[in-house]
Amino acid sequence: MNKWQRYMRCDGTPDPTIPQEINTFINLSKENPNVDIKSLFEGGRTILQLLDELEMLLSDTPPDELPEATADQYQQTIWDLQELLSNINDKATDILLQKAVDLVDIETGNMQEVVTDENITLCLWANFNKNPRFKGYAFVNHNVEFELPKPLAMSDIAVRILHTHYDHISCRSPTFYAHQRAFKIKPVAVEIKEDIDEDLEVQAGVEQQKITEDQKAPEEQKAFEEQKALEEQQVLEAKQSTDGIKPVRLTRTKSAISFSSREDAEMRSRTSSKEVIGEDIERKVLSVEPIKDISSNERIEMNVVDYNQYTPLGGIYYFDVLKLPPQPKFVKGWRIVQLTDTGLQTCPYPPESTKENSPTPDEKEGENPPALPAGITIKLSPKALFFEQPKPARWDPEGKQWRTDGIHSITFDPEEQILSFKMDTFNIFTLIQRYHVNMPFWSWEIKPVAENEAILTVVAAFTQVEIRIKDLCQLCPVPVQDNLSNLRGKWMTASTLIISMINAGLNIFPGAESEKYVRINAKNKQMALDTYTQMALVSSVIAFRHSKWNFHSEPEEILLQACENLSGEMIAEEDWSLYMLRPERSHKLKMKESNEELSKEIVENTDFYSNLYHMMRGLASDAAKERILNTDHLFFNSMHEILEATQLLTHTVPIN
Repeated sequence: MNKWQRYMRCDGTPDPTIPQEINTFINLSKENPNVDIKSLFEGGRTILQLLDELEMLLSDTPPDELPEATADQYQQTIWDLQELLSNINDKATDILLQKAVDLVDIETGNMQEVVTDENITLCLWANFNKNPRFKGYAFVNHNVEFELPKPLAMSDIAVRILHTHYDHISCRSPTFYAHQRAFKIKPVAVEIKEDIDEDLEVQAGVEQQKITEDQKAPEEQKAFEEQKALEEQQVLEAKQSTDGIKPVRLTRTKSAISFSSREDAEMRSRTSSKEVIGEDIERKVLSVEPIKDISSNERIEMNVVDYNQYTPLGGIYYFDVLKLPPQPKFVKGWRIVQLTDTGLQTCPYPPESTKENSPTPDEKEGENPPALPAGITIKLSPKALFFEQPKPARWDPEGKQWRTDGIHSITFDPEEQILSFKMDTFNIFTLIQRYHVNMPFWSWEIKPVAENEAILTVVAAFTQVEIRIKDLCQLCPVPVQDNLSNLRGKWMTASTLIISMINAGLNIFPGAESEKYVRINAKNKQMALDTYTQMALVSSVIAFRHSKWNFHSEPEEILLQACENLSGEMIAEEDWSLYMLRPERSHKLKMKESNEELSKEIVENTDFYSNLYHMMRGLASDAAKERILNTDHLFFNSMHEILEATQLLTHTVPIN
């Protein structure tokens, strides 16, 4: 589909998956002598489109369809394009500074210039007036203001405040990739469960081999055991490569309906064998270290931003003090320009201490006074949702991590969404928000709309989220325009929507270690994963919603409400029924959600079922059964991925 869309686009852009095309594009862009700012930013937009295309390929392509070498090639191309985009922004800044004298404001005697694009805002100030009383400047129309340290007021410097609405800095941190991998490998147990039948066959073969081995000579039996152990070790190493575990997804070509009565009979006859194999698989999974770069248990320094607890939002701010390049001079009608090929040059601040500095009476010999901080005031980005006061964090290029030290005097105006703070030096910074600001959830509901279409509603601490799910997913529009208007109403794959919502601050997707930071409703993990699969299979027919009693039940029990809904209309309160799921059986309860006490009494004349899927099919009408059989695998995959990512059964806690 992506290749066909690219073919039909016919816009002349290179295919980022073909090395020859993308390398030619990168080299030509580096050698481009164009000095037009508008053209440079247009090239930047093209690069961002190529980056989005590659990132979508990496996130949406099943691991078994994307060879590791190809994935590495895509990742290297992403890094090259990001570097190229950074060079374009620096080139645009350098071009403006080289002709800064032509842009001097008559009133201030300095150069103030703003260049905007849909993806960046570039604010430049150059010091020509050399006023020792100068304190700072405000770019009023763009809600950006800086405070210049006094020692720089008499220097040939320029201040750049470049705001990019994208984040190409966080991905340089090894802890970022550790968090991303941990987030993606959560569903590992699903694939393991699907392979249990294969493991049973293997075990049966092993048992048959044992019978044969008993009849062999001791020497032959020993050699056979050594060869078998070697083969098992090779298989285990192939499955559990320490080079990194790729995201586990359901194969799109797999049939959506994967249960049958015959399988139930086989499952009941092999329950004991499955338990043994399940324990063995779980033991193997626990022995695998999913993250190679940074262990999830490794302690992170206090002032270092932990991606398990915080998310960078609103893009990146480059707050730099630069050396002003040589300016053109006019001599007898001639314009003389000193040509340099140094590019942008940063001005170190605070400057290195020198021995020539004599201490003041209040200072001791050999000590230097602390450098005055640089102040910055910004308005929060209109393309991200901040549910609380964000924290500023500066980039540490040596440690390749975000840090919160070296930042002080923080003030925030919640009504105007204005944030001010000071830093000990000029630096790249971003704003961070708690990863779990909207967790745990208060309630949730899945409402069927039509065949292969449903709406998931999640009520969180600060917001309510509605996601329309078909073969693709859509963040539903809202009556009042908000900061996510550029995201709402657009159809995209489930994985792309998840990443987009997290990056925009609307995060309802728990991480691998979320249970350490938020209150959860602990349940049997394998049973919860199975329930998400079975809910996805019937979600275009059966409406589901949370039950407060799920929080008060045992870890081996899951309670939820369900009701058949073919019309897509509102369901009356009395039509909802309460169901209990256990590993060995599922059934309908006699009690209602409105009861004051939990009762596990089973409704009269009820049947017992092996799981939620068979129970919903057994209780459904003929029309509902027909729609279930017509469930499209693309709809199932989208719903299943969203349910597993939200973890509704364990991360919904009733309000006290």
